[in-house]
Amino acid sequence: MRRFVLIVLLLVTALSTGISAVHAQQASQLQVSNLGITYEFGNYIIFQAQINLATLPSEAYLLFRADGEDLTHVIPISLDNQGNTSQQYNMSEGLVRPYSTVRFHYRIKLQTGEELTSEEYFFQYEDNRFSWQTLTAGIITLHWYQGDLSFGQAALDVAERGLKKIEELLLVSPTDPINIYIYATGADQDKALEIGGLSSSVGGHASPDLRLAFVSIAPGLDQGLEMDQKIPHEMAHIFTYGLLAERYSLLPVWLSEGLASQFELASNPDYPLALQKASDQGAVIDMADLCGAFPPERGRQFLAYAQSESFTRYIIDKYGQTGLLALISAYGDGQDCSQGMQRSIGQSLTQVETDWRTAVLGENAGWTALKKLFPYLAILFVLLTVSLISAFSVKRSNNDGE
Repeated sequence: MRRFVLIVLLLVTALSTGISAVHAQQASQLQVSNLGITYEFGNYIIFQAQINLATLPSEAYLLFRADGEDLTHVIPISLDNQGNTSQQYNMSEGLVRPYSTVRFHYRIKLQTGEELTSEEYFFQYEDNRFSWQTLTAGIITLHWYQGDLSFGQAALDVAERGLKKIEELLLVSPTDPINIYIYATGADQDKALEIGGLSSSVGGHASPDLRLAFVSIAPGLDQGLEMDQKIPHEMAHIFTYGLLAERYSLLPVWLSEGLASQFELASNPDYPLALQKASDQGAVIDMADLCGAFPPERGRQFLAYAQSESFTRYIIDKYGQTGLLALISAYGDGQDCSQGMQRSIGQSLTQVETDWRTAVLGENAGWTALKKLFPYLAILFVLLTVSLISAFSVKRSNNDGE
């Protein structure tokens, strides 16, 4: 009987200790109420809260970070006698990534030295310069601010068709939601990019890690064509990123943009014209030069997009879906621009480009190869000329000395 009573007492003591530990853990979490977030996109964010404490702390901080950013902002704050705090963060202190989820919490240090931390809260930092309308279908949520419901529905229908095309070629079945924002003008879109510290873009922009895209499309006669081209293009960047995650940045730019162009529901009729003109003038850009970046000049940049679309389509037509996915995988594994092509389909980038120029642009393969060798031949010619002149000068000097 005594043994039984002792066991019961030990169990009661253990349970009491466990409950105390839970209470102690709960008590160590900072209690926060009356949370409020106010912001003006691109200018400031105001964080408001009431921190529930018996006495004022010796130190108090607000900590926040936007998804996709490495920096956590640590800001000292002050409290009034009721524990209220209102802290304004100005974008002049550092830009916050547009459309990101901003996660924040409070941390204080009591007069006793004990430190308390609140739970983590979050809000979406989207462009609140406009009153957005929203439609959702499956994993796609579409936002627009100019145009009626039929405009938004038409854009959403395009996004759904684009998604189906992406699923079929990339063999993906995405389940995570994506958001597409439609700006009514390129100026509005570029301003949003500028506010986020990003460079202006032709037609659209994707932040694949945030599963976000935005495009500029004005309601009107051309809206259907622009939707067919821009919306699936930017969506493709998101889902290609889904295949590789952070390794997405290893893809050559020509493949990233050329692949996105394959999913456009309406092809750009000016691409073939630009390609043929460049071919006739001997101005086609070497694909190796489009691995890291596109030219900054608008005309050359347009040609780079046209080449990338045509070159990627040629690869898909000749090597099929298997070849395309193998190419993406090779580049994702860190192979360079030439090695990735060689490993995936057994041909060098130069050879595939020569074949593409012959098959699609109608160029002579020998002449194309000769043009690629021309810079080296020119250097060789200069070296030989210098050598001959030098030899001639030495011989003439010797003759003059006799």
